[in-house]
Amino acid sequence: MKKIFKSLSAIVIGSVLLIGCENYDFGDTGVDTNNPVNPITSSLLTGAQSKLVGTVSLSGTATPSLYVQHLSQTQYTEESRYQTINFNWNVVGSGSGFDGSVNLYNKVISNLAQIIELNTNAETKEDIAAYGSNNNQIAVAKLMWAYYFQWATDRWGMLPYSEALGGVSSSKAKYDSQEEIYDDLFTKIDEALAQMDSGSGPQGDILFDGDMTKWKKFGNTLKMNMAIRLAKVFPASGGYAATKFNQAMSGAISSVSENIMFPSIANDAYDNPYQDDYVDLGRTDECLSDVLVDRMLALNDPRLPFFGEPAVSTGTFVGLRYGWDGAGTIPNDDVSFMKDNLIKEGTTSLPMYTYAQVAFNKAEAASLGWITGSAKTFYEDGVKASLTQWGVSTADSNAYLLETAVVYNAATAMNQIAEQKWLALFYQPYEAWAEWRRLDYPILTPAVDILVGNSIPVRHGYPTAEPTQNKANYDAAIAAQGPDDLSTKLWWDK
Repeated sequence: MKKIFKSLSAIVIGSVLLIGCENYDFGDTGVDTNNPVNPITSSLLTGAQSKLVGTVSLSGTATPSLYVQHLSQTQYTEESRYQTINFNWNVVGSGSGFDGSVNLYNKVISNLAQIIELNTNAETKEDIAAYGSNNNQIAVAKLMWAYYFQWATDRWGMLPYSEALGGVSSSKAKYDSQEEIYDDLFTKIDEALAQMDSGSGPQGDILFDGDMTKWKKFGNTLKMNMAIRLAKVFPASGGYAATKFNQAMSGAISSVSENIMFPSIANDAYDNPYQDDYVDLGRTDECLSDVLVDRMLALNDPRLPFFGEPAVSTGTFVGLRYGWDGAGTIPNDDVSFMKDNLIKEGTTSLPMYTYAQVAFNKAEAASLGWITGSAKTFYEDGVKASLTQWGVSTADSNAYLLETAVVYNAATAMNQIAEQKWLALFYQPYEAWAEWRRLDYPILTPAVDILVGNSIPVRHGYPTAEPTQNKANYDAAIAAQGPDDLSTKLWWDK
């Protein structure tokens, strides 16, 4: 695929994306945002990473977990019935104000672009090396760039990308295709992995504390996960996606102990956002869905007591009917909510990538002929990894693998891989939604009392301001991709 994007080193430090007409400072950096002087890259990195919580949780919107029917809404049920079509370019932190919702471009991507430029520019790179080797700071910023943009393009599809930063003109940025974006993100990942050096890792790194060995595993895991997402576009062994997959596989995480987790801390601005909702605000908006609970009960799945709490009134696991209109009142005591430690403890870490995902990716790749090895073995590794991740005993894990519907069957292998991946991605809402859309399994029925459309959403609509603020480019994107609604499939969703 043709490379169309310019080097990030060409981005001017003062560049600010005007899409959304928002302005933000960069925290306690000592920088006048109108006249930047002496930016501190450690603060820029912390600021960019702090928003990762919005990509791995229900911070901001519960829609991904509702779409895949892991959860059901107890009240205010409009989101589970697909009322909201358009979503702003926002990524949401745990706190409020500056620590809460920010524009992805204005805050996160601008921070990363500044880190890259400051470590590249001959006039600044020597001083900036005080915060970690120039190469390692650039590498981490590129990996974060790739992670955030994959998350974004997998929500909306085509995005402002190649023209998204660059001053006033960027308010009229063109939308690039997903194919072009993915291709450039693979390039960014490869550049990052190649330029890591033996110098110190970046300061301000709240994810891995500057450990470049872990960053290398992150980059390869990200690349591997991106590659498998393109399996239906490039299914051939030895093809584009298979090549990327094989390049990354040996460097990806290889055990449950290496699961990549976003660390939550007690500080309200950076804690687990579920705790803010369920404890600080006393909300009880989502509980386990009947779809999830009923399937886990049918499978005798030992993860259920780790996913949720028994209903108070019965002591049994009861899922709430998915997508109901809220008519009548169902007491909270009659349904199962998520496990207390998942929603009531501010320091509970949030999974970004797990070894279970990696193993299921390998199972699919083996079934496609991309890699050598047994799809059956990789599938069983994925099941066991997920059970181990959730604290299931060895005895219960072994018993589960003997359940009739769990025992690997070559004739139904892809459905089994997809279903077990759907279960394993509980508590990983955006990953679960992306993989369900791609794999089309398990077969889910739309909301009972649907409000918009007639199917489960497969994308988010663009911000409502785009048709007026960036009309020509918005119209071009719609003409190329399809209607700006919840039912237009993305490029990789075949």
